[in-house]
Amino acid sequence: MARPSYSDTVIAIYQAAIGPDLWAGTLDLVADYLGVDSGMVLHLSPSQGGNFIVHRRLREDLNQLFLQRYTDNAYAFAFGRAPVGKALATEALIEKKVLHRSAFYADILAPQGIAEIVAVRHPDLSRNGVGGILFNISKPRADDAEHAATRLNRLVSHLFRAIDFTLLTSRLSAGQRELDHLLASMAGAVILLDGHGGILQMTPPAEALLGERDGLLIINGSRLTLGARTRDDSSRLTSSIKQALAVARGEPQWLEGTLQIKRQSGRRALLVQVTPLPAPAFSPWGAIDGGARVMVQIVDPQASIDAQAERLRLLVGLTAAETRVAALLGSGLGLAETSSALGVSLNTVKTHARQVFAKAGVRSSAALTRLVASIPVGPPRLDKRS
Repeated sequence: MARPSYSDTVIAIYQAAIGPDLWAGTLDLVADYLGVDSGMVLHLSPSQGGNFIVHRRLREDLNQLFLQRYTDNAYAFAFGRAPVGKALATEALIEKKVLHRSAFYADILAPQGIAEIVAVRHPDLSRNGVGGILFNISKPRADDAEHAATRLNRLVSHLFRAIDFTLLTSRLSAGQRELDHLLASMAGAVILLDGHGGILQMTPPAEALLGERDGLLIINGSRLTLGARTRDDSSRLTSSIKQALAVARGEPQWLEGTLQIKRQSGRRALLVQVTPLPAPAFSPWGAIDGGARVMVQIVDPQASIDAQAERLRLLVGLTAAETRVAALLGSGLGLAETSSALGVSLNTVKTHARQVFAKAGVRSSAALTRLVASIPVGPPRLDKRS
């Protein structure tokens, strides 16, 4: 069977993003593109209650045995300390002779013929545990593990963005996945663009932000489009949107990361992330389509979220550093993006995030987003009685 093309693989990844039931098949397609045997998305939590494996080619009986008895193994320990976002073969994480002497290898890997693993750690999937995307290689293909890692690195930005989108929408019921409901459920400024880059729909916070014309603005030409005030930022934004549209059409394309858009007011730069939305491959996911081909998420570090995070600080006793992390996580940024925005290490952000979750009584960034969004902005209203 012919190996899938890069463009076919990327388009399948984004179709899985908006149709989570497609992930198992998509991992098979990615595995075939890499020239390996099987793939999985994995999350291991210390409490075990939140453990899961998304796959299709692995033995289900051994997956259950793994989740029951073997989550605490030498490979998982090493993988949990691997750098985020870099595809690594087995030898880069743990000595093979150490792995091969383990009960985990004897009872889980060897019976499935797994000789090598190429894996990339994902920040949100590894929050408070171990998690990421892993691909298994049999002995006849083991010599190509490094080549598979190189090919996987080309897909990491796409896989991460698609998984982030799946995690974002996973809390919505099927009825909420319609375009209007999806936008209404997303905190912050979100803009949907059509296949030509024209503005299709936006949330009220996005409309208000663009109305300020401070950094970003609406350009009124043959269609309404998104632009930036400075020439450099406008060029980068246009390029990022074109990249996303190309991916949505199924063309091979690299995606730029989070953009920082300067503001003429001197306020902190806006953070912009552009995500492709390919046409749904299966009819059950047609509701999310509506012609949208690109989603633009904008985070204003100094918007009302700051006031809401400040109120959360007063309510639960956050430190100043924890409040800054809460504001960005509450805006919808992931751990890595928060680390970049604040100019601190990922480990520092994780430490603050754990403290924020504990003090606020939540267990995830999604729950924190909902909590922060629910906090009223402005001074408390007094009930005056005559």
